[in-house]
Amino acid sequence: MPSNLRQIIIYIALLMLQVIINNYLYLGPLVYICLIPLLVVYLPLDQKPFVSLLIAFGLGLAVDILSDGVLGLNAGAATLVALIYKRLFYPIFQKNTYSKRFIPPVRESNLWHHVLYLLIIYAIYFLFYISFDGLALSTILVSSARYLICVAVNLVLALAVDVTLFNKSQ
Repeated sequence: MPSNLRQIIIYIALLMLQVIINNYLYLGPLVYICLIPLLVVYLPLDQKPFVSLLIAFGLGLAVDILSDGVLGLNAGAATLVALIYKRLFYPIFQKNTYSKRFIPPVRESNLWHHVLYLLIIYAIYFLFYISFDGLALSTILVSSARYLICVAVNLVLALAVDVTLFNKSQ
């Protein structure tokens, strides 16, 4: 199967999974499962920034429209991730992976590079998401707990998806 077709199928499947999770899996008010940042960081690194921003906005808006939530919240957070994911890639990953079109698989780089990269991406995503989702409606303590729980849970989930789906030869 061609690499681009495989990636498109994975994106559609994960987008549908995200909508199903949002609509049918409720883990409480402090946990929000989100796969969108993972989809954004696996956009091609050699792609024009404008295209990455449009795709990220489209992915986030699709989730916002198909799920019951604040319209534009995922779209805004995903767009922010698309704005910074390339800038974060180069300082974190090794120089021999700079010529890659996509993030290198764990077996070619280092697991800790992936952990650090995804941790920063999810931290930025949820900082935006929780700040605009109702920081003023709850206390700082509740928002901080929600932030830490969301980042931790989603980091583990993203690493599992990263290793199983995206780390095939591209």
